[in-house]
Amino acid sequence: MAADARALPALVRAPPAAGRGKRRARAFAFRLLDGGGFVILFVNSRATRAKNRRFPLSIMSLGAALPPDTTWEIVDGNLPGADVFAEICRWIDGQAGGGDPVELIALTVLPGPQLVSAVPLSKALKQRYPSIPIVWGGYFPSLYPAPVLNADHVDWIVQGQGETTFLELLEVVRGKRDPESVLGLGFRRPDGSHFLAPERKWVGPAELPDPPYHKIDVAAYLQPTILGRRSGVYQASIGCPYACSFCGVISVYGRREKVQSPERMREHLSFLATAHGMDSLHFYDNNFFLNEAHAREIAKAMLPLGLSWWCEARVDALCRFSDETWRMLKAAGLRMIFCGAESGSDEVLRKMSKGTTTAQIAEVAARTREYGIIPEFSFVFGDPEDPEREIDNTLHFIRRLKAINPAMELITYFYTPTPQRAGTYGDVDPLTGTPTELDTWMEPEWVHWMTHEDPHLPWLDRRLKDRVDDFRTVLMSRFPSIHDNELRPWGKVLGSWLARGRWAREDYAQPRLLRHVQRLARRTPDDRQAYGHLRPPAETEVPA
Repeated sequence: MAADARALPALVRAPPAAGRGKRRARAFAFRLLDGGGFVILFVNSRATRAKNRRFPLSIMSLGAALPPDTTWEIVDGNLPGADVFAEICRWIDGQAGGGDPVELIALTVLPGPQLVSAVPLSKALKQRYPSIPIVWGGYFPSLYPAPVLNADHVDWIVQGQGETTFLELLEVVRGKRDPESVLGLGFRRPDGSHFLAPERKWVGPAELPDPPYHKIDVAAYLQPTILGRRSGVYQASIGCPYACSFCGVISVYGRREKVQSPERMREHLSFLATAHGMDSLHFYDNNFFLNEAHAREIAKAMLPLGLSWWCEARVDALCRFSDETWRMLKAAGLRMIFCGAESGSDEVLRKMSKGTTTAQIAEVAARTREYGIIPEFSFVFGDPEDPEREIDNTLHFIRRLKAINPAMELITYFYTPTPQRAGTYGDVDPLTGTPTELDTWMEPEWVHWMTHEDPHLPWLDRRLKDRVDDFRTVLMSRFPSIHDNELRPWGKVLGSWLARGRWAREDYAQPRLLRHVQRLARRTPDDRQAYGHLRPPAETEVPA
């Protein structure tokens, strides 16, 4: 480990001071886990290239919520050279002969590449160790519980926030509790039917223990990014109070957001900076600034740390910030801000229940230019009612934003209907036609659906998708992204020169030459094995 637990400040080694209610909850946790003598394995199956690995925050939080005398370990498939299956087997086999056997294997599973890694891993583990329960948590089982419960290699699912549900699941596994009494828990009954408990009222990060950085090799996760040489990640809040009708966060958490104090956040980040040399970070909050007063508190907390940082924020909130607040955020290290612009049409933004306008998006583009902060704007293409008109409006609007702020970074994706609590954008059924079996979700068609790369939708044909892709090729050639470290400098210069005329004429059709330059200038070929669904079987974590 990068740091011995004894050298850590108290805030990292132990939960924060608790009031009477928290003491009762912690005492309950000790009672239900009384007896110990077991090991719990938290698994972060492969989701990305090793160079893009980040702190496994979700499973760190789960482990931190366990009583201090509980033995738990993290197995992270995103680390370089990780062989997740072999490492888990070493743990299970190594503990089998002693008094502390592995009691439970818990996987966090996001839609997309991580799902594709988790399925064969779970199958192989269940085949080799049929008596050890496997539980899935995270966004995929929360959004799509039915196909997970149809899989005989998954015994339990945890929907929504998992810290308390997981504690109570351990009592179920030990035969001390009726599983139907555990909020947020799902499982198959003996007759094959599914049981899904009501959702659990979740808590904010201030009510949870401090991150257990001593359980990971912190230095192994501090990787170079455009923000710095040793970039980390952090999440200061949970949830989002808005009602966008295409968002999975709202589906899982509802319209609530809970934050911790900027001072507590500062303590954690100060530890990472001083003890481990972290010089920059990405905040994973879905909505980082509650309001202007909160933004100023964050700026004051961040200022003495000297970190460069990235966050996500709403354009309507940013429009309400004074010049002084913008200056404070810039001085505090804010270098890049991500905003879900989503569309160049006010009509479509209303259909999305976005609550923002194109005028506000344009204002944020101007304000970020004024203060030297790079804006990232994401756009979702594929309005179910009139996709062609929506695409036309949005492409013209992106050109307008690029003129307002040439430093603007563009992120594009195609609309994939996601299960919602209320109405879905476009009034479409998000579950119609989706797979009922996990093996089907692993197929490239459905991975492209989950990652918004190329969803097969009746209202979005190949011609319209190609138009968006061609536009993006021309734009990214004319204005190379600061994120693209794989494209050699000569390729950026040549591509920008070749795309100059096309961009001026608004000619995006079939930019074959630009794509050819991008392929030739790339330092390494496009990695078609970057994600689980494209790796040949022999290269997965599970031996053939």
